[in-house]
Amino acid sequence: MAGTVALVGALHPAARALALRLEDEPAVERVLGLSGHEPPLLGPKFEFVHATPGSERFAAALASADAVVLFPPVEMAERDPANDPAGVEDATEQTLRAASKASTLVLWSSGVVYGAHPDNPVPIPETQPVSPNEDFAAAGALAQAEQAVLGAAERNGRPTVTVLRAGAIWAPAWGTFLARALQAPAILAVRGYDPPVQALDPRDAVEALVLAVRGALPGTYNVAPADWMPAKEAARAAGRRRVELSERLAFTTAERLGRLGISSASPGELRCHMHPWVLDSSRLRAAGWTPRSTTAAALADAARARTDDVGIGGVQVRRSDLYKGAAAGVAVVATLALVRRQARRR
Repeated sequence: MAGTVALVGALHPAARALALRLEDEPAVERVLGLSGHEPPLLGPKFEFVHATPGSERFAAALASADAVVLFPPVEMAERDPANDPAGVEDATEQTLRAASKASTLVLWSSGVVYGAHPDNPVPIPETQPVSPNEDFAAAGALAQAEQAVLGAAERNGRPTVTVLRAGAIWAPAWGTFLARALQAPAILAVRGYDPPVQALDPRDAVEALVLAVRGALPGTYNVAPADWMPAKEAARAAGRRRVELSERLAFTTAERLGRLGISSASPGELRCHMHPWVLDSSRLRAAGWTPRSTTAAALADAARARTDDVGIGGVQVRRSDLYKGAAAGVAVVATLALVRRQARRR
């Protein structure tokens, strides 16, 4: 285990969880959190470094690290400008140059890089070519980051480079597009599609990161539970209502709401609710990682962690306020309809 671990992108939920977990690792003496904004207080080993890729402080901090964990600046809110692939690739390259002395480099990625396609194998092994959906910018940006990291490993012969592709994480605190779907008034689905669904418990995700920080995982690994279930059954396990729309209406609605700023979802996200992208984690389990939670248990935990807020686009609204607003909206529409009817009579 490395003595000094640097976390690039310390505001990422996985970075915060990893920092707390490393407090229990006796061999870890320091945890450096690099970000443009200071995260909440995490533990006595944690040291915040106000630095972003390319700055002098950034390079100095990574020069002292034994292990570097990179959480790319990718927002799963599909329309977020942070998902510019060129910007993500540049930040990754800056991190690789600054972390040249580190013996271990870990990249936190996602299974969305495989893409959600109708002909995907179930489950998807690491040997499956990366093919992110073109209309899912976040997936494309992560694929670019992976390519930069793996390419650098081949060119420079770095001792240990690990790419972790996380499965579906529904926990609200992690802010993924699936977590937003769980916070919404209902889970949007496309009629005629009932793909297999996985749910990765955040605690299991963190244990995979700890294993990688120890330098024991050279290469690419899927991080996912060993099971999955149909999407309809998954919605029931999470205690959520599933609203099915026709394929044409679902994609049209997502596009229109996105243009109006009401929803951050996109056609790319909808494909993840239509086609399979469950991951085969047998390689990681053979390396010593043991997930403690099943898909059903992780979904139930995520449902219990739901807040009273409802995700409407990029804004969280209290459920009670939403109902009040809906009632007010109905009243306004009814009043306008009455005025219009009276005008026609006159």
